[in-house]
Amino acid sequence: MSTPRTRTRPDAAKATKIAKDEIRNYKLQERIGQEELATVYQATHLTLDRPVQIHILRRADWISASRFQLSARLSARLSHPNLLPVIDAGHDDHFGAYLVTPMLHARLLSEILADGPLDPMLALRITTQIASALDYLHSQAVVHRDVQPANILVTPQGVAYLTNLSLAASPDTPDFSSIDEADYLTPYSAPEQRFDQGESAPSLDVYGLGAVIYHMFSGELPPPPEIDVPALAERDPALEGVDRVLQRMLALQPAARFTSPVAAATMLRQALRLQIDDATDDMEESQWTPSAEWLENPLETVLGEMLDPEFISRSRKRADDLHRAHVLRRLLNRWSRKGYFRRTALGQMVQPEQIVSYNLYTYSLRTLYETRTPPEPRQRPQQEHERASPLPVPPLWDVVVPDVPLFSEVKPQELMLPNSTLILACAECAGVGMLICKTCNGKGTVERMRKIRNADQSVSEVPITVPCPDCRGYGKLTCPHCMGSGHLVEEQVFTWSRQARLWENTDDMEGLPQSAITRSTEAVYTAPINVYEGHWHSVAPLAELLRAAIENVGDNTRLIAAELSIHGTPLTEVDYQLNDTTHTLYIVGVDNQILGDWTLLNLERIALATIFLLLVLGIVLALVL
Repeated sequence: MSTPRTRTRPDAAKATKIAKDEIRNYKLQERIGQEELATVYQATHLTLDRPVQIHILRRADWISASRFQLSARLSARLSHPNLLPVIDAGHDDHFGAYLVTPMLHARLLSEILADGPLDPMLALRITTQIASALDYLHSQAVVHRDVQPANILVTPQGVAYLTNLSLAASPDTPDFSSIDEADYLTPYSAPEQRFDQGESAPSLDVYGLGAVIYHMFSGELPPPPEIDVPALAERDPALEGVDRVLQRMLALQPAARFTSPVAAATMLRQALRLQIDDATDDMEESQWTPSAEWLENPLETVLGEMLDPEFISRSRKRADDLHRAHVLRRLLNRWSRKGYFRRTALGQMVQPEQIVSYNLYTYSLRTLYETRTPPEPRQRPQQEHERASPLPVPPLWDVVVPDVPLFSEVKPQELMLPNSTLILACAECAGVGMLICKTCNGKGTVERMRKIRNADQSVSEVPITVPCPDCRGYGKLTCPHCMGSGHLVEEQVFTWSRQARLWENTDDMEGLPQSAITRSTEAVYTAPINVYEGHWHSVAPLAELLRAAIENVGDNTRLIAAELSIHGTPLTEVDYQLNDTTHTLYIVGVDNQILGDWTLLNLERIALATIFLLLVLGIVLALVL
């Protein structure tokens, strides 16, 4: 059985202070927990000043090292809002192998369950998120094989993260056939799970998720596979539908289980529609058609309280209406009547197989970067009354720079580092302020040859002594380096500039009517943000945007300001069958714009109109010719 993994919050009373050690480009601060394979520390990225968590491998055997490396590789390659990402990994001569994850204020689900069963709505939210993460893994040919509460993190906002891919089956997985399976199988493991098999099926994770769901609803460990799962309905009759879902998820035969974790989560949501109605005041899921489903965007899960509440309320009310069969039918019929070439009685023709509503978001990040080059000495002649500064020189990034409007660009300009003034004796004149004139060597005079005419009218040259033309007879010149003061002022000077950039990203819109979505979008959030705060990195499209912005930071460049704007569009997808083929229509925005393929058109009327136009064209051509 896997060793229970524990994690404490950074502010826990038992958190142990450690020495201020550095591991590569990170400063370790305090130990915050211990996992099966690693010890976890809170740390700070030295260059970016970003809080992170560092997981340092605490076992030296090859199996642990291989598992640790596998988890790092897969987590760094895969990207999903409910998978804990790995942002860095490596090997340190002193600490050994390590990996770095974002700083999250979260608890292990195993710790939360130690206090008893969860509220059904929280259990449903966790199930939905972990199912989505597992479905993503399966789409990438990865099977987790270790789904259990000790590998699930939950934030106070109810955001769940699946962690620890160290036992995952993938093309990169090393040969684990020699390990003792008894050490790695848990009460959440499927009965057919083996580590010596060449391939692993997603049904393993469906079983593991079902076991976790049972634990969340009952507060007890799932029983061994050969023992029937105690019915939840004996404690709460309202959970009878949950029992039916669990019976299928925990079936001994893999083929009898749901085909995917998301399919199981969808059925669980339908089984809890009455409880969902009691827990919410803007949706009545019990009144929906059975095929309808509301998908909460990960952005709403993480940052729902920050988004425009009016937009969230309107979009949920819109979905609540469209998920009722009679409302959808009336909407489609009205749409049909407004266009001559639209299929008549569309509401009767479309028999939905599935109705899914959700909100799509676009993200814009305005950033301002500031560059300060390392200070370099600059020397100039000392002016009268100038003295060396007795005050300490401030750090470069503490220097106050000119006040300019936010997000305005500043071309490179030189600024002096305050209190960096030093008074130095001029090395050229040794502090005297004067230099020996090189023309006369300090004599003040030079010899020149002068032509004279002799009595016989011949011309000859005779030497004469004249004042030096450079020093004018003084024999010395003012030192050009110190301008005669005998001293130089040395100051530290750096180059300062600012650059503004705009970064943009969207939720996945592949296959969707993007132009219609863009036209129907509306602002739901605009505010300055700290791009290094962990909760902003919990949403995949937003995290990609932030990573791109952070990567633009360098040794001499910092991100000093960022403003995030988010726009949202409500969207409903309706899948329906026509001529044994599945088609999809989209209902976009609060004004319910309907888009789809040719099946929404009245082909007979289009054909008649085409024939009429051809006849008219033929008559016109006949008259012209």
